[in-house]
Amino acid sequence: MKIIFNKKIVDGPWGGGNQMLLSLVDYLVANNNHVFYKLEKDADVVFIMDVKDQSCSFSIEELKRFKEEKGVKIIHRINDNGSHRKNNEERNDNLMINVNKNLADKTIFISDWLKRYYESKGHFVNKSVVIPNGVDRRIFSCSDDDVRSPKDPIKIITHHWSSNIAKGFDIYNLLGDFCNKNPSIATFTFMGNHPSGFLNNCNKLPPQTYKEVPCVLKKNDVYVTATQYESGGCHIIEGMACGLIPLVKKGGGGTEEYSSGYGYYYSDFNGLVDCILKLYNNYDLFIQNRNNVRNNYKYGSWDMGKKYCDMIL
Repeated sequence: MKIIFNKKIVDGPWGGGNQMLLSLVDYLVANNNHVFYKLEKDADVVFIMDVKDQSCSFSIEELKRFKEEKGVKIIHRINDNGSHRKNNEERNDNLMINVNKNLADKTIFISDWLKRYYESKGHFVNKSVVIPNGVDRRIFSCSDDDVRSPKDPIKIITHHWSSNIAKGFDIYNLLGDFCNKNPSIATFTFMGNHPSGFLNNCNKLPPQTYKEVPCVLKKNDVYVTATQYESGGCHIIEGMACGLIPLVKKGGGGTEEYSSGYGYYYSDFNGLVDCILKLYNNYDLFIQNRNNVRNNYKYGSWDMGKKYCDMIL
């Protein structure tokens, strides 16, 4: 099949949407499909991966004309919501809804939470399916090289390439303070970008490439996220794919959904501390949770790619 995406893959450290596309294209090409990032004649399908023209390889208006001329099938992957981008919630949501109504033959939501979000806005999509994000299991995998002993501090990590305050930086600041005061209980590492004035109290690493990220994650025990209203972020499934126990703030949207059955949820910082102490003080529980993540993880890019192919047919 001849498949067009309206967004190009970017080299180097980038956000979860870019890494998801990288894995998806890898699957499609491995299964004898031809992938393009510009409008090519005789295309079987065009995927809308973004609705903002400045982020796309061709404009929405160009795609509209192409559909009118060629009658090509269009599948819209909805992966964002205005609540996560508080600068202009209604504008962001309305742009997504208008593009979907005017162009999409079929729709993919990346989480049930995101589908319900748009339904709450009065936007109901008949020809839609939920396909969660997935990561490349060839590199995001578990390592048994350095299993934590009962008296070792729990090594906690999170990573965000966006410095959006909704990622939970207030919680991460408090976690850094806690770990500094209790180094025998836990350590905290932040990898990525952050707002100015935050995270001066923990181990920080710059953004890493897609292949370098799992090398860092595997050196840790627990993955924490405090993000809010997330459509279905890749950061949590990357952490779990490397065998890390997830600690997830309630209200995390798709992130909360992706981690269901794998870890613990907390409402505020005191709740997060309770989760950490529970795992630290009960080693058997720590191992039980660790094994559960490793044995039951289900968000692989190959499975994701097959579901995308099924949508094309």
